[in-house]
Amino acid sequence: MENNPEEISLRDLFDALWSRRLLIIVLTLGFGIAAAVVSLLLPEKYEASVVLSPVDEESSSKLGGAGALLSQFGGLASLGGVSLGGSGKKSVATATLQSHALTEAFIRDNNLLPILYPDDWDADKKTWTTTDPEKIPTPWKAERMFAKKVRTIAEDKKTGLITLTIEWTDPELAAKWAGELVKRANEVLRAKAIAESQTNLSYLNEQLTKTSVVELQRSIYSLIESEIKQVMIANGSDEYAFKVVDPARVPEQRISPKRALITGVGVFAGLMIGFVLALALPRRSKTLA
Repeated sequence: MENNPEEISLRDLFDALWSRRLLIIVLTLGFGIAAAVVSLLLPEKYEASVVLSPVDEESSSKLGGAGALLSQFGGLASLGGVSLGGSGKKSVATATLQSHALTEAFIRDNNLLPILYPDDWDADKKTWTTTDPEKIPTPWKAERMFAKKVRTIAEDKKTGLITLTIEWTDPELAAKWAGELVKRANEVLRAKAIAESQTNLSYLNEQLTKTSVVELQRSIYSLIESEIKQVMIANGSDEYAFKVVDPARVPEQRISPKRALITGVGVFAGLMIGFVLALALPRRSKTLA
């Protein structure tokens, strides 16, 4: 059987690669060193997480049989534009935790714009490096960036636990922000619940003066009692909507950049490019190394 003159044997491939071994070595080392340098220049990021257990109407369960009375009186209350109970629902609490309003207020109240955009901030002059209004960071822009790159909220469908994670270059800030966001969400929801209960109490007391029906008066008194209990529960608990199961700790190990992986990818890329070039370049004389 005759050999095809165009067919390349394994020995030919080896000879081609060996003849260009210096090129392969240089490219492999070059790409590896470049990748290592890039990995050193990338900012280190740390991750701090807090695990939460939503209260999820726990306050309503403490009110005994008042829930049935709420439903009985709900029609009358709705006529007055009043919502009775149900302020601690898990869905509302979770939505509040990641809401635009809460995050924007958190960024604005803690003056986080210079921290979130350090490259655009002149620390010495205490001003932005640009005067272009379109490029100057705003709380609105920061909230979008924060939601996409800094804060992550995940729910475990089996346990119902919620994990809020902050990823940032400063490990202490990451842990601090995670805890403060949960605290702020609890404060907002607690204040809202108290305000709603106070509105409900005003409405119920007004209705009480308008009726002489004993049975209806008893129902109203029961509802007033339940609303007072709601206010007491809200005032007496710092963890009104979320109970902290596992608080955020200051991380000691970074999550990125993965320098070994980046360097390894660089070495592999340089090796592959070296192989391709070694096979693509014209063959050299065997006298040349």
